[in-house]
Amino acid sequence: MLLFQDMLELIRSEARRFIDGIEEKEVIFDPTEHAHITLRLIKYSRSVDDFDSKLDSICEGIGKLKFVGSAKREGAYINVNLEPLTVLRTISESIETAGIFPDSFQDPERVSVEHTSTNPTGPIHMGRVRNSIIGDSVARLIARYGYRVTTQYYVNDSGKQMLSLYLGYRKFHDGEKPTVPILLDGYLKIYSLFEKEGNEKEVEDLMERYEKGDEEIIRNVREIATIVLDSIVEDLARLHIKFDEFTWESEFITTGETKEVMKRLSTSIQTNPDDGARYIDIPGLRKIYLERRNGTSLYVTRDIAYHMYKFSQYDRCIVILGEDHREHGKIMTYIMHDLLEYKNQLDFLFYGYVNLESGKMSTRKGTSIPVREVYDKLVEKAKNEMISRYGNASDETAHKIASSSLRFYLVKINPSKPITFKWEDALDFNGETAPFIMYSYTRAASIMDKAASTGGKYSGEEMHESEGDLIIHLYQYPYRLKEAYMSLKPEVLANYLLVLSKKFTKFYENCRVIDQPDPVRNRRIEIIKSYMKILEDCSDILGITNVRKM
Repeated sequence: MLLFQDMLELIRSEARRFIDGIEEKEVIFDPTEHAHITLRLIKYSRSVDDFDSKLDSICEGIGKLKFVGSAKREGAYINVNLEPLTVLRTISESIETAGIFPDSFQDPERVSVEHTSTNPTGPIHMGRVRNSIIGDSVARLIARYGYRVTTQYYVNDSGKQMLSLYLGYRKFHDGEKPTVPILLDGYLKIYSLFEKEGNEKEVEDLMERYEKGDEEIIRNVREIATIVLDSIVEDLARLHIKFDEFTWESEFITTGETKEVMKRLSTSIQTNPDDGARYIDIPGLRKIYLERRNGTSLYVTRDIAYHMYKFSQYDRCIVILGEDHREHGKIMTYIMHDLLEYKNQLDFLFYGYVNLESGKMSTRKGTSIPVREVYDKLVEKAKNEMISRYGNASDETAHKIASSSLRFYLVKINPSKPITFKWEDALDFNGETAPFIMYSYTRAASIMDKAASTGGKYSGEEMHESEGDLIIHLYQYPYRLKEAYMSLKPEVLANYLLVLSKKFTKFYENCRVIDQPDPVRNRRIEIIKSYMKILEDCSDILGITNVRKM
């Protein structure tokens, strides 16, 4: 949980002295910026006796709070302006004491965040990397909120696609050293052969042997899957995405845990009289098959086993899935909670895919753009931009700009909305992008590097409007953290960062620092210190790597 002086709650508590039950949503930061905070009480006007008199008393009481500059009533609304200097000291004291604002309390609850889990059949492409970026940002967000988080990659080394990868290699490249390009070539060729001949018996036979526990087949498939998986992990590492655990789907076959699933669900399982396959009937959905007539398991059976494992280790499990897996989320929730009666919290976060203007990306159809290709072009673009602006370019900085740009491009939009990938948007270094945020940090660092000292007494004299505006938006950070955590939407923080960077830009343009009288100079230095700390903290959650020089 977050630890900070909650001024919204203090204002709400003052109002509740006169009107019971005022809801949290009725005290908000004013989005119109007509005031800093607005207390909306119109919904109580008919149910509360002596309403006008009580509103006057509330307004008077709020005005006496030490952090409030003014409180004015307008009809059934009370507009509150905070005292910027008091707010700045609140932020500064937290940073001085804890090193961050807001501080957080380490919660003992254990949280698993499963993301990516891309089938290791080829390089990770732009259609799938959004999963990784959202998942990693969610994990960082929850950890920042105070929970113990483990990130997990569920390696799908079973099923038709993986057996097709293996068959394609054996059929078209047998004897050659398996590399990602060779494996991908065989994968594309085997699917082309399936479409041409309409016969998939070879891969079906391999699947049956695999799911019956054929150790040689399982070992061989894992070996080639590892080659592709290593490539995926390497590409994601360039985006500062890492995993704490890798769990292989095949393990639930070889250990017999899929059989344990069938045993645990035995009272709910039915048998199809036509072919002997076994299923459960999920209310409002359909029949979900768990076992084929030959006794082999299906993907959902192995996923149940995986969730049983996770529920034995974690209090809460979060799974990031593509929008076409919504039904699977309902299935797993019903089975784990209603049939198996687990009490662990289970959340599914769905995201819209990244498509090309020509349509959906697909590895097996060869219609995808590898993340590595996009990343390399971003590095090149960053170097050219720095040379154009500053006359030179640092490789290290170019890589930081590239990874930050790609992450921010895919996280700033509501995950439920699909994205049509366009090079000009991904490579845009102006406007609402990571480089804009990073450049504001560079500007702040430049001032701090020039300052002879970074401490001393400060006052509120000659405070420019843009100073107070920036301070109030810095103070909003814990509320945005809470909103992002409660909704599992890191884009809340992305939008906050954009607004905050714009507020700093106005401050930078209007407020000189170094050559000002000490009380003003010290105050503005304190604002910049707070800005950099909060920007660093929020950027880290989103995977943006700020630099002091570009």
